[in-house]
Amino acid sequence: MNRMGRCLFSLLLSWGLFGSGFVHADESGGSWNVPRVGHNLQFPRDHGSHPDFKIEWWYLTGHLFSGEKRFGFQATFFRLGQEPTDIPEGELFGGEQIYMAHMGLSAPGSGAFLHEVRLNRGGWDAGGKLEDLDVFNGNWSLKRGPDGVMQLEGSIHSEATFSLALRPAKDHVIFGEEGISRKGPAGTAASYYITFPRLKTEGELSLSGERYAVTGEAWMDHEISSSQLDRNQIGWDWTCIQFFDGREIMGYVLRTESGEPSEYSKLVWISEAGKLTHQNLKSYTWKHEGEWKSRETGAIYPVSPRIETIDPRDGKRRKFQLVPVMEDQEIAGGPGGVSYWEGACDVIDEASGKPVGRAYLEMTGYAESIADKLQ
Repeated sequence: MNRMGRCLFSLLLSWGLFGSGFVHADESGGSWNVPRVGHNLQFPRDHGSHPDFKIEWWYLTGHLFSGEKRFGFQATFFRLGQEPTDIPEGELFGGEQIYMAHMGLSAPGSGAFLHEVRLNRGGWDAGGKLEDLDVFNGNWSLKRGPDGVMQLEGSIHSEATFSLALRPAKDHVIFGEEGISRKGPAGTAASYYITFPRLKTEGELSLSGERYAVTGEAWMDHEISSSQLDRNQIGWDWTCIQFFDGREIMGYVLRTESGEPSEYSKLVWISEAGKLTHQNLKSYTWKHEGEWKSRETGAIYPVSPRIETIDPRDGKRRKFQLVPVMEDQEIAGGPGGVSYWEGACDVIDEASGKPVGRAYLEMTGYAESIADKLQ
């Protein structure tokens, strides 16, 4: 694999939660900055780009409605910094940064699932500003205005376009203890993890020639890092849940080579007022349930997991099941050959049997061994 190919592959491993987490650095992070305990993030500056860190991404998922029609969407903008030795000779233009972006759209009414990936080096066709959120890749863009409202412009090939305004219904939160989110024992296996857990969303969506005025809610993660996962972590299951009662959950299980979940797995409740309650594996469980087999990759995904957790409101145990709005929401192959499942779900309370929220679910490492990819 050539140098650009290695850089691309590292970035492809960064879908959603964990950036290119399999890029490893020494304890100092090498020439790259690393998250520091006690560092105070400054906003709006830290909503923008951080080229002194190796890995960064802005990740949006959401649920949209137009009358009886329902859609799920994903839009992710990635930035991967390059050491001078990583840049092929004679290709220095924009070589210090690589930008990738990914758009996905689920339309359960018709069963359509669309996705597209773009890759560009920094320059006139891709980039990210420093002072506030303003990233783009071709004609795809995500920008935060002076009033705090974000504007997303996206498309998927010639089949779909969307233009969405996203207004925070509550302020951003920062996950992790002591200001950083740890994914492993190494000091560099961490990120600054900034999230807008509830964004009121409205705009227009066009699909197969039909135009829809849409409203709904979205979630946005922004992670900043230079190296994340531990070497024995081979995949992950991650979710963001938006409950109808105004609360949210962000949770994930890091899967290890032994088959046991890593002790660095985490679940976090977010109260109506934005208060965080972090839980480790002593306080929650994630049980793999459901089974959907991809016709394209042959992977079998546990698409309806059950999550049991302690509700910080009353201290009682709650059990939820994530039910996908459609099973075929796999991102198959593409550049680098990495396949994973990323899709919209409903959240069912086991005690009542009723829906209590909506979620997005991400599962990696089922279509192929990520560990093998790294050898």
